[in-house]
Amino acid sequence: MALKILRARMTALAALLGAFVAPAAMAADMPFLSEPAPEPVNQQPLEFGSGWYLRGDVGYSNMALPAVFADFANSIGRTGAVTGGVGAGYQYNNWLRTDFTIDRGVFQPQRTGAQTWCPYGNVVVDQTTSLPLGYAYSPSQTCTPLLKADLNRTSFLANAYVDLGNWWGLTPYIGAGLGLSYLQMSGSDVWYNSATGAVWSADLGQNGVPWIWKGGIPPYGFAWGTTNSHANYLQKKSWKFAWNVMAGVSYDISQNLKIDVHYRLLDAGSYTSFPNSITGAGGGTKDLISQEVRLGFRLVAD
Repeated sequence: MALKILRARMTALAALLGAFVAPAAMAADMPFLSEPAPEPVNQQPLEFGSGWYLRGDVGYSNMALPAVFADFANSIGRTGAVTGGVGAGYQYNNWLRTDFTIDRGVFQPQRTGAQTWCPYGNVVVDQTTSLPLGYAYSPSQTCTPLLKADLNRTSFLANAYVDLGNWWGLTPYIGAGLGLSYLQMSGSDVWYNSATGAVWSADLGQNGVPWIWKGGIPPYGFAWGTTNSHANYLQKKSWKFAWNVMAGVSYDISQNLKIDVHYRLLDAGSYTSFPNSITGAGGGTKDLISQEVRLGFRLVAD
């Protein structure tokens, strides 16, 4: 009898548990009552402006210029000028970035030549043989030539940089770039009478000074700018291959603004000097290599 009562109680308990478990199982199968599925791993979209930057630089350039005219066998020497440029670039990660820059420099050297006898006119060429006969000069008058030059250099460069880590906001880096330079060179060669200081003009006939011919002159390449005074002006333009290497350090003023100090060695291409203003003898060729110390900034997009 007791066994029957125990079995009856166990059956009732099982039925009661089934009444609770069955609705929960049905609810789990219903999509609108089921537990939400786990969200996928969050992938932040890339912002279009992220990594892009603008830059600007100003600096002092020291460059060894060639003899603008072949009148001066040696180089004019080193000359300095303020240069500047702008550009835009992209920061790929913490150690690599690239940019494109447009840089400009204007150099205006001048030099006074040694006193020499004042030339009278252009080199005379034999009409039969086409060989130069020489030019006339006065042994009683001396002139001082003054050479002025104007070199405009515009360089278009694609650059790459390797950032070498960041310490307390300071980031040292090295870089290099390739491109083209557009060179505009003009030069004037003006002769002054050494006695009076005035621009010299040929007056040998009025003074009764005999002409003396100097021979053995190479073929003459151009004429004087005027017929009455010896003031010569020449100009030429050209595109040249250019390259540069850099080393510097930047400092994070803020998340979006960096100040930059660096050294740059720039080869803006080769230049061939104008011919000799008297004889037309060809000039030499020399690479326009400048050493620069530059200060700049980079404005980084969010």
